[in-house]
Amino acid sequence: MSVDLLLDLQVEVRRLFIAGSSLAEGDIRLSKLLPSLQKAGEAAPVFKRLADTTEGLIQAPRAESALKLLELATLLSAVLHTQGKTDVAGDTQPVSSAGLSLPTEVTFRRLHPLLEALTTKGSGRLEQIRQAYEDRSFLDLRALPALCSALDDVYSEIPEFIQLKILSEFGQAAVPLLQSQLNLQGGKGDARRLQLLHLLQGESALELVQEAGASGAPELKIAAIELLSGYEGQEGFLLEQSREKRKEVREAAYYALARLASIPCQDRLFEAVASKDAELVIYPIRKCSALTLHKRIIAHAEEQLDRYSASEGKPREAALQQLHTDLRCLNSHAHELAEIAFPMLGRLMATDEFMTADAGVVQDTAAELLLALESEPSDRFAIGLHSAYKGKFIGYSFRAAFRQLSPAELFDRYADAIKGRSASAKLLQQAIQQIVHEQLAGSDERAEAVPEEAWDRRWVKALAGQDLTDLVCAFAHQNDRDVTSYLVSKLKDGSRVNDYRTQNVLLTLFRVGFKEAPELFMGLLENKTSRSFYYIDWRMKQLFASMPKAYAPRLRVFAEALAYESVKNELLEIVEALEAMPDDQAGESGKGVWQWIKNKMY
Repeated sequence: MSVDLLLDLQVEVRRLFIAGSSLAEGDIRLSKLLPSLQKAGEAAPVFKRLADTTEGLIQAPRAESALKLLELATLLSAVLHTQGKTDVAGDTQPVSSAGLSLPTEVTFRRLHPLLEALTTKGSGRLEQIRQAYEDRSFLDLRALPALCSALDDVYSEIPEFIQLKILSEFGQAAVPLLQSQLNLQGGKGDARRLQLLHLLQGESALELVQEAGASGAPELKIAAIELLSGYEGQEGFLLEQSREKRKEVREAAYYALARLASIPCQDRLFEAVASKDAELVIYPIRKCSALTLHKRIIAHAEEQLDRYSASEGKPREAALQQLHTDLRCLNSHAHELAEIAFPMLGRLMATDEFMTADAGVVQDTAAELLLALESEPSDRFAIGLHSAYKGKFIGYSFRAAFRQLSPAELFDRYADAIKGRSASAKLLQQAIQQIVHEQLAGSDERAEAVPEEAWDRRWVKALAGQDLTDLVCAFAHQNDRDVTSYLVSKLKDGSRVNDYRTQNVLLTLFRVGFKEAPELFMGLLENKTSRSFYYIDWRMKQLFASMPKAYAPRLRVFAEALAYESVKNELLEIVEALEAMPDDQAGESGKGVWQWIKNKMY
């Protein structure tokens, strides 16, 4: 029986279904197939029936062609479905299931996007994997092999997500596959497999972890060192690894030793501080909870200060470099070490020989550490550096004073120092900016101004006098004539409304209740040079929402004229909320409007 002949007939039947059964009468292509069907019918009755049905379709009038075509298609489909073979030659063999008992209830159509994301390359794969994680479709036997293999994916975020979020949820079911794929001489993917095996098996995987630490490739050795730091009896191995040739292995060993924090571990870390591995050991020491180690480093730093003062040339440079390393090690536990560290730092900052140009970086490190002590004696000492060494440390002095002095005392002590363009004035300005940034960033909501009670009111005019516009905006709380005049002067002809500083000034004028703020903003919007909006950030949205309701028609005209549809729609949404606002909340100043609209929109 010729399957090819049946397939040719199927093509023609499909063609007629598309073209219309009325074209079947006298069809040339069907007529060419008819002799072959009739010849095949001499050997097989079913082919004879197909030949007769085909002939009937060719000869049928148009009124009956649809019925005849359907009859031929049904018969042909039935014959084709009986011609395939599903058996495979050879003997049957058992299939190893690795003892897995996972469900396969997810439809393949739903599972397929995940499998494709795991086994192909290209963009958008991580999003697809995250979607499978959210809808729980990944918990399927068919997905597990691909997930384990994807730990080798070159796009680092994918194996990281699979390791941290997905494979751990398979529990013990993932162990056999992870074990079968693990190669102790492999790379990052195999290191992830080792970590997962330890996570899923716990101490049962200790022997495997030890083997990876002893003879594995660098990536697996590093992973093993990290895991072994949580077990007793591994101290000797970790100490040995801290002297390994590979830099990355030594660094991992230092972190492990810092976690163990035994006396031999502390000795090795202290030894490394004064070795070629000084840079490698700084951050591990910061993580070490043993204060005895940090106290030794403080004593070591004092020795280096003595060496620095008593030597010249290269020995002096070496002492300075070592002192810098010692100070950097102390940062994380500064507050706990304040009582011991303060005398050393106070002596250092009061040593004239130390105040040289070549020690500038070390001086800054020492001053930062002095502030990190967070004790009253250290802060008072830092305040005393206000004018020392030509104001070199005035920024640190100000930050300490901010913690210890009242707002009025702070202003009285430092206000004059901010004037001018001297180096010390710039350092003071930077210190103020740093504190302001921390205050604004630490707010639960998007803050626009510093806490009013934290600063003396006189600061805002002093900052305006130095033309520090951003700081003036952050300090302005009231509708003061001098301050608002200064801010309005910043809105010069040619100011672009989508410029950050322009928006900041306008927001400040709205916040303090300046009556002309809406018209100033509207004038900038209607300026032809300010109509290029590719996107809008929260500042522009807040400016729109801060406008009085009476400006809604003009705002709508502006928004409707924008070229970018997405920007237009965002602004129109705010305009519509503004139009819907109750009249009793729509004051002409626009004050308070933003909060009402924000609640309505979000």
